[in-house]
Amino acid sequence: MEYTELSAYDVPAGVVTTWTPMTRPSAWADDPRPLSPDHEAHLETHETGSWIGAVLRVPERFDALALRRALVAWIARHEGLRTTAVATVSGPGPDWRRRTIAADEVSIVADEVGRLDADGAERHLAEFLATVGPYSWPHCLFWTSVDPTADGFTLALGADHSVLDAYSQLLWFDEIVDLYRRALAGEGDDELAAPTGVGSLVDHAEEETRLAATIDVDAEAVRRWRSFLDRDDPDGRPRFPVAPAFGPGEGARLRQTSLNTWVADRQQTHVLNGLGKAAGLSLQSCVLGAMALGIRQLSGEERVRFVMPIPTRQSLRHACAVGRFAGLAPVDVDVAGATGLPEVAGRVHAAIAESRDLSLVPFARVAELLEIEDRPRLVVSYVDGRLIPGVDQWDGWRARALRSPAYGDGEVRLRFGRTADGLNVAARYPGTLAAERTMRELLGAMMASIDALTRPLLVAPEGEESA
Repeated sequence: MEYTELSAYDVPAGVVTTWTPMTRPSAWADDPRPLSPDHEAHLETHETGSWIGAVLRVPERFDALALRRALVAWIARHEGLRTTAVATVSGPGPDWRRRTIAADEVSIVADEVGRLDADGAERHLAEFLATVGPYSWPHCLFWTSVDPTADGFTLALGADHSVLDAYSQLLWFDEIVDLYRRALAGEGDDELAAPTGVGSLVDHAEEETRLAATIDVDAEAVRRWRSFLDRDDPDGRPRFPVAPAFGPGEGARLRQTSLNTWVADRQQTHVLNGLGKAAGLSLQSCVLGAMALGIRQLSGEERVRFVMPIPTRQSLRHACAVGRFAGLAPVDVDVAGATGLPEVAGRVHAAIAESRDLSLVPFARVAELLEIEDRPRLVVSYVDGRLIPGVDQWDGWRARALRSPAYGDGEVRLRFGRTADGLNVAARYPGTLAAERTMRELLGAMMASIDALTRPLLVAPEGEESA
Protein backbone atom coordinates (compact mmCIF):
# COMPACT_ATOMS: atom_id res chain seq x y z
CA MET A 1 0.00 0.00 0.00
CA GLU A 2 1.46 3.30 -1.08
CA TYR A 3 0.45 6.74 0.16
CA THR A 4 0.60 9.22 -2.71
CA GLU A 5 -0.85 12.26 -4.35
CA LEU A 6 -3.64 11.62 -6.84
CA SER A 7 -1.33 12.47 -9.74
CA ALA A 8 0.58 9.22 -9.05
CA TYR A 9 -2.55 7.09 -9.53
CA ASP A 10 -3.83 6.01 -12.95
CA VAL A 11 -7.39 7.32 -12.87
CA PRO A 12 -9.28 5.51 -15.66
CA ALA A 13 -11.53 6.97 -18.32
CA GLY A 14 -15.24 6.38 -17.89
CA VAL A 15 -18.61 7.83 -17.01
CA VAL A 16 -17.89 10.09 -14.05
CA THR A 17 -20.38 10.67 -11.23
CA THR A 18 -20.04 12.61 -7.99
CA TRP A 19 -21.76 11.38 -4.83
CA THR A 20 -22.46 14.01 -2.17
CA PRO A 21 -23.94 13.31 1.28
CA MET A 22 -27.03 15.39 2.06
CA THR A 23 -29.60 15.84 4.81
CA ARG A 24 -32.64 17.94 5.64
CA PRO A 25 -31.79 21.33 7.22
CA SER A 26 -34.20 20.54 10.05
CA ALA A 27 -32.33 17.29 10.80
CA TRP A 28 -29.47 19.11 12.49
CA ALA A 29 -29.58 19.14 16.28
CA ASP A 30 -27.38 21.00 18.74
CA ASP A 31 -24.90 18.62 20.32
CA PRO A 32 -23.53 19.56 23.78
CA ARG A 33 -20.36 17.53 23.27
CA PRO A 34 -17.49 19.92 22.54
CA LEU A 35 -15.07 19.92 19.66
CA SER A 36 -11.63 18.68 20.62
CA PRO A 37 -8.92 21.33 21.02
CA ASP A 38 -7.14 19.92 17.96
CA HIS A 39 -10.35 20.16 15.91
CA GLU A 40 -10.74 23.83 16.86
CA ALA A 41 -7.11 24.47 15.96
CA HIS A 42 -7.70 22.81 12.59
CA LEU A 43 -10.58 25.18 11.94
CA GLU A 44 -8.21 28.10 12.49
CA THR A 45 -5.36 26.80 10.33
CA HIS A 46 -7.06 24.83 7.53
CA GLU A 47 -5.68 25.50 4.06
CA THR A 48 -8.22 25.54 1.25
CA GLY A 49 -7.87 22.53 -1.02
CA SER A 50 -6.27 20.31 1.62
CA TRP A 51 -7.76 16.82 2.03
CA ILE A 52 -6.94 13.16 2.53
CA GLY A 53 -8.67 10.19 0.98
CA ALA A 54 -8.47 6.89 -0.81
CA VAL A 55 -9.22 5.25 -4.14
CA LEU A 56 -9.79 1.66 -5.26
CA ARG A 57 -11.17 -0.51 -8.03
CA VAL A 58 -14.35 -2.16 -6.71
CA PRO A 59 -14.28 -5.69 -8.17
CA GLU A 60 -18.02 -5.95 -8.79
CA ARG A 61 -20.50 -4.85 -11.43
CA PHE A 62 -21.63 -1.25 -11.03
CA ASP A 63 -25.09 -0.70 -9.55
CA ALA A 64 -25.95 2.91 -8.72
CA LEU A 65 -28.62 2.08 -6.14
CA ALA A 66 -26.40 -0.43 -4.34
CA LEU A 67 -23.55 2.08 -4.19
CA ARG A 68 -25.82 4.81 -2.87
CA ARG A 69 -27.05 2.50 -0.12
CA ALA A 70 -23.51 1.41 0.78
CA LEU A 71 -22.25 5.01 1.05
CA VAL A 72 -25.23 6.01 3.20
CA ALA A 73 -24.63 3.01 5.47
CA TRP A 74 -20.93 3.86 5.89
CA ILE A 75 -21.73 7.39 7.03
CA ALA A 76 -24.57 6.17 9.25
CA ARG A 77 -22.24 3.75 11.04
CA HIS A 78 -19.69 6.42 12.04
CA GLU A 79 -20.93 9.35 14.08
CA GLY A 80 -17.86 11.42 13.32
CA LEU A 81 -19.03 11.66 9.69
CA ARG A 82 -22.45 13.00 10.76
CA THR A 83 -21.33 15.97 12.80
CA THR A 84 -20.12 19.46 12.00
CA ALA A 85 -18.88 22.69 13.59
CA VAL A 86 -20.92 25.89 13.46
CA ALA A 87 -19.36 29.28 14.20
CA THR A 88 -20.94 31.82 16.49
CA VAL A 89 -19.21 35.21 16.70
CA SER A 90 -19.16 36.67 20.20
CA GLY A 91 -15.72 38.27 20.39
CA PRO A 92 -12.54 38.77 18.38
CA GLY A 93 -12.87 35.30 16.86
CA PRO A 94 -15.53 32.65 16.30
CA ASP A 95 -16.73 30.28 18.99
CA TRP A 96 -17.51 26.82 17.68
CA ARG A 97 -20.39 24.59 18.64
CA ARG A 98 -21.25 21.12 17.47
CA ARG A 99 -24.30 20.02 15.53
CA THR A 100 -25.06 16.40 14.65
CA ILE A 101 -27.59 14.45 12.62
CA ALA A 102 -29.04 11.03 13.35
CA ALA A 103 -27.93 7.95 11.43
CA ASP A 104 -31.24 7.72 9.57
CA GLU A 105 -31.04 11.31 8.29
CA VAL A 106 -28.29 10.72 5.74
CA SER A 107 -28.94 10.62 2.00
CA ILE A 108 -26.72 10.79 -1.09
CA VAL A 109 -27.15 12.97 -4.17
CA ALA A 110 -25.56 11.63 -7.36
CA ASP A 111 -24.57 13.98 -10.19
CA GLU A 112 -23.51 12.34 -13.45
CA VAL A 113 -20.85 14.46 -15.13
CA GLY A 114 -20.57 12.36 -18.30
CA ARG A 115 -17.85 10.37 -20.00
CA LEU A 116 -14.31 11.71 -19.55
CA ASP A 117 -10.97 10.47 -20.82
CA ALA A 118 -8.29 9.55 -18.28
CA ASP A 119 -6.76 13.03 -18.09
CA GLY A 120 -10.14 14.67 -17.78
CA ALA A 121 -11.25 12.20 -15.11
CA GLU A 122 -8.14 12.81 -13.01
CA ARG A 123 -8.50 16.57 -13.35
CA HIS A 124 -12.18 16.46 -12.41
CA LEU A 125 -11.54 14.22 -9.41
CA ALA A 126 -8.78 16.51 -8.12
CA GLU A 127 -10.99 19.60 -8.47
CA PHE A 128 -13.95 17.87 -6.83
CA LEU A 129 -12.08 16.58 -3.79
CA ALA A 130 -10.45 19.99 -3.29
CA THR A 131 -13.90 21.38 -2.42
CA VAL A 132 -14.18 19.38 0.80
CA GLY A 133 -13.32 21.24 4.00
CA PRO A 134 -14.02 21.67 7.72
CA TYR A 135 -16.45 24.59 7.65
CA SER A 136 -19.55 23.08 6.07
CA TRP A 137 -20.97 19.58 5.96
CA PRO A 138 -20.48 17.13 4.34
CA HIS A 139 -16.87 16.60 5.35
CA CYS A 140 -16.44 13.68 2.94
CA LEU A 141 -17.20 13.27 -0.76
CA PHE A 142 -17.27 10.33 -3.17
CA TRP A 143 -16.58 9.94 -6.88
CA THR A 144 -16.87 7.13 -9.42
CA SER A 145 -15.62 6.37 -12.91
CA VAL A 146 -17.46 3.57 -14.67
CA ASP A 147 -16.48 1.93 -17.95
CA PRO A 148 -19.38 -0.38 -18.94
CA THR A 149 -16.99 -2.57 -20.95
CA ALA A 150 -14.61 -3.18 -18.04
CA ASP A 151 -14.90 -5.30 -14.91
CA GLY A 152 -15.61 -3.33 -11.76
CA PHE A 153 -15.45 0.44 -11.32
CA THR A 154 -13.26 3.06 -9.66
CA LEU A 155 -14.45 4.61 -6.40
CA ALA A 156 -12.69 7.49 -4.64
CA LEU A 157 -13.13 9.14 -1.25
CA GLY A 158 -11.96 12.59 -0.18
CA ALA A 159 -12.36 13.94 3.35
CA ASP A 160 -11.34 16.77 5.60
CA HIS A 161 -8.51 16.02 8.02
CA SER A 162 -10.85 16.55 10.99
CA VAL A 163 -12.80 13.35 10.26
CA LEU A 164 -10.19 10.97 8.86
CA ASP A 165 -6.77 9.72 9.92
CA ALA A 166 -4.26 7.34 8.34
CA TYR A 167 -5.89 4.21 9.78
CA SER A 168 -9.36 5.35 8.76
CA GLN A 169 -8.14 5.70 5.18
CA LEU A 170 -7.07 2.06 5.20
CA LEU A 171 -10.14 0.77 7.05
CA TRP A 172 -12.40 2.27 4.38
CA PHE A 173 -11.36 -0.15 1.63
CA ASP A 174 -12.67 -3.34 3.17
CA GLU A 175 -15.69 -1.78 4.84
CA ILE A 176 -17.02 -0.06 1.73
CA VAL A 177 -16.48 -3.12 -0.50
CA ASP A 178 -18.23 -5.31 2.08
CA LEU A 179 -21.17 -2.90 2.33
CA TYR A 180 -21.44 -2.67 -1.44
CA ARG A 181 -21.45 -6.44 -1.87
CA ARG A 182 -24.12 -6.80 0.78
CA ALA A 183 -26.20 -4.08 -0.86
CA LEU A 184 -25.86 -5.88 -4.20
CA ALA A 185 -27.04 -9.07 -2.53
CA GLY A 186 -30.22 -7.31 -1.38
CA GLU A 187 -29.64 -6.68 2.32
CA GLY A 188 -31.92 -4.03 3.75
CA ASP A 189 -30.85 -0.53 4.71
CA ASP A 190 -31.33 -1.18 8.43
CA GLU A 191 -29.04 -4.21 8.29
CA LEU A 192 -26.36 -2.33 6.36
CA ALA A 193 -26.35 0.63 8.74
CA ALA A 194 -26.78 -1.39 11.93
CA PRO A 195 -24.47 -0.21 14.74
CA THR A 196 -21.23 -2.19 14.82
CA GLY A 197 -20.13 -1.27 18.33
CA VAL A 198 -17.25 0.92 17.17
CA GLY A 199 -16.41 4.00 19.17
CA SER A 200 -17.47 7.53 18.29
CA LEU A 201 -15.11 10.31 17.28
CA VAL A 202 -17.51 12.73 18.94
CA ASP A 203 -17.27 10.95 22.30
CA HIS A 204 -13.50 10.77 21.88
CA ALA A 205 -13.38 14.54 21.34
CA GLU A 206 -15.27 15.08 24.57
CA GLU A 207 -12.75 12.93 26.45
CA GLU A 208 -9.85 14.87 24.91
CA THR A 209 -11.44 18.18 25.91
CA ARG A 210 -11.80 17.04 29.51
CA LEU A 211 -8.13 16.00 29.55
CA ALA A 212 -7.01 19.31 28.03
CA ALA A 213 -8.81 21.21 30.79
CA THR A 214 -6.53 19.57 33.36
CA ILE A 215 -3.33 20.72 31.62
CA ASP A 216 -1.67 23.93 32.77
CA VAL A 217 1.69 25.52 32.06
CA ASP A 218 3.35 23.48 34.82
CA ALA A 219 2.15 20.10 33.50
CA GLU A 220 4.76 17.49 32.63
CA ALA A 221 3.60 17.35 29.01
CA VAL A 222 4.10 21.10 28.64
CA ARG A 223 7.53 20.93 30.24
CA ARG A 224 8.59 18.17 27.88
CA TRP A 225 7.41 20.07 24.80
CA ARG A 226 9.16 23.20 26.03
CA SER A 227 12.48 21.36 26.31
CA PHE A 228 12.02 19.93 22.80
CA LEU A 229 11.49 23.28 21.08
CA ASP A 230 13.96 25.97 20.10
CA ARG A 231 13.69 29.58 21.25
CA ASP A 232 15.69 31.37 18.58
CA ASP A 233 12.76 33.46 17.32
CA PRO A 234 13.36 37.25 17.59
CA ASP A 235 10.25 37.54 19.77
CA GLY A 236 11.33 34.64 21.97
CA ARG A 237 8.47 32.38 20.99
CA PRO A 238 9.24 28.68 20.69
CA ARG A 239 9.99 27.22 17.27
CA PHE A 240 10.19 23.66 16.03
CA PRO A 241 13.68 22.36 15.25
CA VAL A 242 14.79 22.72 11.65
CA ALA A 243 14.82 19.43 9.75
CA PRO A 244 18.51 18.42 9.90
CA ALA A 245 20.28 18.33 6.51
CA PHE A 246 17.35 20.14 4.83
CA GLY A 247 17.87 23.60 6.29
CA PRO A 248 15.39 26.25 7.44
CA GLY A 249 13.48 26.73 4.18
CA GLU A 250 13.12 29.48 1.62
CA GLY A 251 11.00 31.91 3.64
CA ALA A 252 7.84 31.19 1.60
CA ARG A 253 5.28 28.39 1.53
CA LEU A 254 6.00 26.66 -1.78
CA ARG A 255 4.52 23.59 -3.48
CA GLN A 256 6.14 20.49 -2.04
CA THR A 257 7.53 17.49 -3.86
CA SER A 258 6.52 13.88 -3.20
CA LEU A 259 8.58 10.71 -3.42
CA ASN A 260 7.37 7.16 -2.83
CA THR A 261 9.74 4.23 -2.73
CA TRP A 262 10.48 0.94 -1.03
CA VAL A 263 13.04 1.02 1.77
CA ALA A 264 13.22 -2.75 2.21
CA ASP A 265 11.71 -5.75 0.47
CA ARG A 266 9.74 -8.52 2.16
CA GLN A 267 12.76 -10.64 3.08
CA GLN A 268 14.83 -7.74 4.37
CA THR A 269 11.89 -6.55 6.46
CA HIS A 270 11.44 -10.02 7.95
CA VAL A 271 15.12 -10.22 8.88
CA LEU A 272 15.19 -6.68 10.31
CA ASN A 273 12.08 -7.40 12.36
CA GLY A 274 13.67 -10.58 13.72
CA LEU A 275 16.86 -8.76 14.68
CA GLY A 276 14.84 -6.09 16.42
CA LYS A 277 12.77 -8.62 18.37
CA ALA A 278 15.89 -10.42 19.51
CA ALA A 279 17.13 -7.13 20.96
CA GLY A 280 13.76 -6.23 22.49
CA LEU A 281 13.09 -3.58 19.85
CA SER A 282 10.19 -2.94 17.48
CA LEU A 283 10.57 -2.80 13.71
CA GLN A 284 9.43 0.81 13.95
CA SER A 285 12.46 1.61 16.11
CA CYS A 286 14.79 -0.11 13.65
CA VAL A 287 13.38 1.82 10.68
CA LEU A 288 13.48 5.17 12.46
CA GLY A 289 16.93 4.28 13.77
CA ALA A 290 18.11 3.94 10.18
CA MET A 291 16.57 7.33 9.47
CA ALA A 292 18.31 8.95 12.46
CA LEU A 293 21.61 7.38 11.44
CA GLY A 294 21.18 8.74 7.91
CA ILE A 295 20.40 12.22 9.21
CA ARG A 296 23.55 12.20 11.31
CA GLN A 297 25.58 11.01 8.34
CA LEU A 298 24.29 13.82 6.11
CA SER A 299 24.14 16.70 8.58
CA GLY A 300 26.62 15.91 11.32
CA GLU A 301 23.85 16.56 13.87
CA GLU A 302 24.09 14.40 16.97
CA ARG A 303 20.62 15.27 18.23
CA VAL A 304 17.76 14.22 15.95
CA ARG A 305 14.41 15.76 16.88
CA PHE A 306 11.15 15.06 15.11
CA VAL A 307 7.43 15.20 15.75
CA MET A 308 5.62 11.88 15.57
CA PRO A 309 1.88 11.39 15.01
CA ILE A 310 0.77 8.49 17.22
CA PRO A 311 -2.66 6.82 17.21
CA THR A 312 -4.80 7.61 20.25
CA ARG A 313 -7.09 4.61 19.73
CA GLN A 314 -6.72 3.51 23.33
CA SER A 315 -9.61 1.03 23.49
CA LEU A 316 -10.86 -1.85 21.35
CA ARG A 317 -14.01 0.05 20.47
CA HIS A 318 -11.86 2.50 18.53
CA ALA A 319 -9.95 -0.17 16.59
CA CYS A 320 -12.25 0.04 13.55
CA ALA A 321 -13.72 3.49 14.19
CA VAL A 322 -13.53 6.14 11.49
CA GLY A 323 -12.26 9.54 12.56
CA ARG A 324 -9.17 11.42 13.57
CA PHE A 325 -7.69 9.48 16.48
CA ALA A 326 -4.13 10.79 16.51
CA GLY A 327 -1.95 12.98 18.67
CA LEU A 328 1.57 14.37 18.44
CA ALA A 329 4.64 13.39 20.43
CA PRO A 330 8.04 15.13 20.49
CA VAL A 331 10.81 12.58 19.92
CA ASP A 332 14.35 13.62 20.86
CA VAL A 333 17.11 11.13 20.01
CA ASP A 334 20.72 11.56 21.09
CA VAL A 335 22.84 9.80 18.45
CA ALA A 336 26.20 11.07 19.68
CA GLY A 337 28.82 8.33 19.78
CA ALA A 338 26.49 5.64 18.45
CA THR A 339 28.45 3.15 16.36
CA GLY A 340 25.76 1.56 14.22
CA LEU A 341 22.10 0.88 13.53
CA PRO A 342 21.44 -1.51 16.46
CA GLU A 343 22.64 1.08 18.97
CA VAL A 344 20.73 3.96 17.36
CA ALA A 345 17.58 1.82 17.11
CA GLY A 346 17.80 1.19 20.84
CA ARG A 347 18.01 4.93 21.51
CA VAL A 348 15.07 5.61 19.21
CA HIS A 349 13.05 2.91 20.97
CA ALA A 350 13.73 4.52 24.36
CA ALA A 351 12.94 8.02 23.08
CA ILE A 352 9.59 6.97 21.61
CA ALA A 353 8.66 5.02 24.74
CA GLU A 354 9.43 8.10 26.83
CA SER A 355 7.31 10.37 24.63
CA ARG A 356 4.41 8.14 23.59
CA ASP A 357 2.04 9.19 26.38
CA LEU A 358 2.47 12.85 25.42
CA SER A 359 0.45 12.16 22.28
CA LEU A 360 -2.65 11.75 24.45
CA VAL A 361 -2.48 15.42 25.46
CA PRO A 362 -4.06 17.52 22.68
CA PHE A 363 -1.21 19.46 21.12
CA ALA A 364 -3.47 22.48 20.59
CA ARG A 365 -3.62 22.92 24.37
CA VAL A 366 0.18 22.76 24.62
CA ALA A 367 0.50 25.26 21.76
CA GLU A 368 -1.90 27.62 23.51
CA LEU A 369 0.04 27.51 26.78
CA LEU A 370 3.46 27.91 25.13
CA GLU A 371 2.24 30.42 22.50
CA ILE A 372 3.46 28.22 19.65
CA GLU A 373 2.62 29.63 16.23
CA ASP A 374 5.19 27.65 14.26
CA ARG A 375 4.62 24.42 12.29
CA PRO A 376 6.55 21.17 12.81
CA ARG A 377 9.53 21.00 10.43
CA LEU A 378 10.25 17.25 10.58
CA VAL A 379 7.26 14.92 10.99
CA VAL A 380 7.78 11.16 10.95
CA SER A 381 5.05 8.52 11.16
CA TYR A 382 4.91 4.75 10.98
CA VAL A 383 1.87 2.66 10.03
CA ASP A 384 1.70 -1.14 10.15
CA GLY A 385 -1.13 -2.08 7.82
CA ARG A 386 -0.73 -5.87 7.86
CA LEU A 387 -3.61 -6.57 10.26
CA ILE A 388 -6.10 -4.11 8.82
CA PRO A 389 -9.18 -5.89 7.42
CA GLY A 390 -8.95 -6.58 3.68
CA VAL A 391 -5.20 -6.04 3.44
CA ASP A 392 -4.73 -9.15 1.30
CA GLN A 393 -7.08 -7.69 -1.31
CA TRP A 394 -5.52 -4.23 -1.66
CA ASP A 395 -3.26 -5.05 -4.59
CA GLY A 396 -6.10 -6.66 -6.52
CA TRP A 397 -8.33 -3.68 -5.80
CA ARG A 398 -5.61 -1.21 -6.84
CA ALA A 399 -6.21 0.42 -3.47
CA ARG A 400 -4.25 3.56 -2.66
CA ALA A 401 -4.27 6.01 0.25
CA LEU A 402 -4.26 9.57 -1.08
CA ARG A 403 -3.45 13.07 0.04
CA SER A 404 -3.82 16.45 -1.60
CA PRO A 405 -0.90 18.52 -2.89
CA ALA A 406 0.78 20.39 -0.05
CA TYR A 407 2.65 23.61 0.52
CA GLY A 408 5.30 24.34 3.10
CA ASP A 409 8.47 26.18 4.04
CA GLY A 410 11.25 23.86 5.10
CA GLU A 411 8.78 21.18 6.19
CA VAL A 412 9.69 17.53 5.72
CA ARG A 413 7.36 14.57 6.27
CA LEU A 414 8.22 10.89 6.15
CA ARG A 415 5.48 8.27 6.40
CA PHE A 416 6.84 4.74 6.73
CA GLY A 417 4.47 1.88 6.09
CA ARG A 418 4.84 -1.84 6.65
CA THR A 419 2.92 -4.16 4.35
CA ALA A 420 3.16 -7.79 3.38
CA ASP A 421 5.56 -6.70 0.62
CA GLY A 422 8.03 -4.91 2.88
CA LEU A 423 8.64 -1.34 4.00
CA ASN A 424 7.79 1.70 1.94
CA VAL A 425 8.06 5.41 2.54
CA ALA A 426 6.00 8.34 1.35
CA ALA A 427 8.12 11.47 1.61
CA ARG A 428 7.08 15.09 1.25
CA TYR A 429 9.65 17.89 1.23
CA PRO A 430 10.46 21.32 -0.26
CA GLY A 431 10.32 21.48 -4.04
CA THR A 432 13.93 22.53 -4.51
CA LEU A 433 16.85 20.75 -6.17
CA ALA A 434 18.78 20.84 -2.90
CA ALA A 435 15.93 19.21 -0.95
CA GLU A 436 15.45 16.61 -3.69
CA ARG A 437 19.12 15.67 -3.50
CA THR A 438 19.07 15.56 0.30
CA MET A 439 15.97 13.34 0.44
CA ARG A 440 17.39 10.85 -2.04
CA GLU A 441 20.70 10.78 -0.14
CA LEU A 442 18.86 10.25 3.15
CA LEU A 443 16.77 7.37 1.82
CA GLY A 444 19.87 5.92 0.16
CA ALA A 445 21.73 6.04 3.48
CA MET A 446 18.79 4.35 5.21
CA MET A 447 18.68 1.56 2.66
CA ALA A 448 22.44 1.08 2.91
CA SER A 449 22.39 0.68 6.70
CA ILE A 450 19.43 -1.73 6.57
CA ASP A 451 21.11 -3.71 3.80
CA ALA A 452 24.41 -3.90 5.67
CA LEU A 453 22.65 -5.28 8.75
CA THR A 454 20.32 -7.75 7.03
CA ARG A 455 22.31 -9.00 4.02
CA PRO A 456 24.49 -11.47 5.96
CA LEU A 457 21.30 -13.15 7.21
CA LEU A 458 19.30 -13.20 3.99
CA VAL A 459 18.46 -16.61 2.58
CA ALA A 460 19.24 -16.77 -1.13
CA PRO A 461 16.59 -18.22 -3.45
CA GLU A 462 17.26 -21.81 -4.45
CA GLY A 463 19.96 -22.01 -7.09
CA GLU A 464 21.53 -18.66 -6.15
CA GLU A 465 24.30 -17.73 -3.80
CA SER A 466 23.79 -15.14 -1.09
CA ALA A 467 25.82 -12.02 -1.79
